[in-house]
Amino acid sequence: MFNIAQYLEKFKTLGLGDQFLKETLVSVIKEVVGVEIEINNLLIKDGEVVIKVSPSIKNAIYIKKDQILKLVGEKTGSKTRNIR
Repeated sequence: MFNIAQYLEKFKTLGLGDQFLKETLVSVIKEVVGVEIEINNLLIKDGEVVIKVSPSIKNAIYIKKDQILKLVGEKTGSKTRNIR
C-alpha cells in the first residue's frame, strides 16, 4: 500500500537553503541564550556554523551548543554538526 507520509518525507528538506537554516539558528539562539544576532553574522559551511560576534556572545552560545544543535536539528531536520 502506498504510504503518503513516506513519500512526503523526502520533501521535508527539499529547498532547505542556508537562509532558512540561518533564520532557525537565530531564533533558537535567541530562545536558548537570550541573545539576538544578525543573520549576516552566520556562515554555514560543510555542516558547521561559523558565528561572527563578540567573544562574550560566542562563549554564551558555546556553553549551550549541544542544546542549540539539538533544537535546530528537530526544527529543520538538518545535520548541523558544530558551532564555531
